[in-house]
Amino acid sequence: MAVFLICEFDPFHFGHEYIIKKAKELYPDEPLVCVMSGNFVQRGRAACADKFARAECAVNGGADLVLSFPFPWCMSSAEHFASGALSVIAGLYKTGDRLVFGSECADIKRLTKTANEISVPEFKEKLSEYIKSTNLPYAEARSLLCSDGEILKSKNDILGVEYIKAAKILCPSLVITPIKREDGFLSSTEIKNADEPLLKLPEYAKNVLSQTDFPADIKYAERVILAHLRTQPYKRAADGEHGLISRISKAAEEATGFDTLTEASSSAQFTNARIRRVILYSFFGVNVAALKEKPCFTQLLAADKTGLSYLSGKRKTKKIEIITKPADKAKLSDKAKKQYALECEADKLYCLCTKNIKNGTYFLKSSPYIII
Repeated sequence: MAVFLICEFDPFHFGHEYIIKKAKELYPDEPLVCVMSGNFVQRGRAACADKFARAECAVNGGADLVLSFPFPWCMSSAEHFASGALSVIAGLYKTGDRLVFGSECADIKRLTKTANEISVPEFKEKLSEYIKSTNLPYAEARSLLCSDGEILKSKNDILGVEYIKAAKILCPSLVITPIKREDGFLSSTEIKNADEPLLKLPEYAKNVLSQTDFPADIKYAERVILAHLRTQPYKRAADGEHGLISRISKAAEEATGFDTLTEASSSAQFTNARIRRVILYSFFGVNVAALKEKPCFTQLLAADKTGLSYLSGKRKTKKIEIITKPADKAKLSDKAKKQYALECEADKLYCLCTKNIKNGTYFLKSSPYIII
């Protein structure tokens, strides 16, 4: 059996350490497997530290195994984020495995009821009409229409609802266990906005991240992004409908940076996170069809002895291709190679997102962090 945790760890902080500790208390004899976002995160930004460094923090913080959640699913709206992550889990899980996640309400009945309500075609049709008549952002309109709309106002509960929806299709026997989030922990955003963010992290995470160009920032790469949008914008970028990609392309002509481009493209209908995602979707040529595909590969980022034992036992039964060392990319199927190529393009851009530019092949040569 295994316990799965979908995460970003951007950066790994005391709240994450708490969730892992609670999961271990609930299921002490089962390996904890983290499916962690790669070098870009859901808010449409570069992760504050690279995927291997964040995975090292996670294993030092109690995780047994950290596998990658590939691009572009790791940088998508809640629905695609959840279905992408559950697709990775579906390639590994068996009956009796569990998914844990931090939740504001931690009420599986409320979360499941909401997931069922918003999944039916009638609700989707009503929501579409409501958005057309009110011009409200999707998330706000959905929470207003839902009978338990409060549950759709909290980020982690929104993701929990989407996990339940995706698991019903992809991993129907997966046992889902929300863990109550506790007050008193600084959020990732609060930590990144602090004067000395590293001092707000567990000592082991501080030690790991102090060896990197922390914090990475998409703004270091803003010139290459602007150059692309001014010369060859991808007009079929995912989530760029309703005129958003046109707004972004027009704004790019006068914008002087990534944040000013986001601000100039904004409107009441689009969240800033969606705008940032569409900017990067255009840069990488990601369309809706790409998001609707399922990830068919994952990558080993970090593991301890328990995690390696679990992974070794999965080699004969896995339904997803796993890269455990750089040379493995040559063994991927054609479809996985195509998906991995896009991941590599994202990694190359990330190499420009740090104060000191990394070699473009940095992540192709990186090896997982292993504790024996």
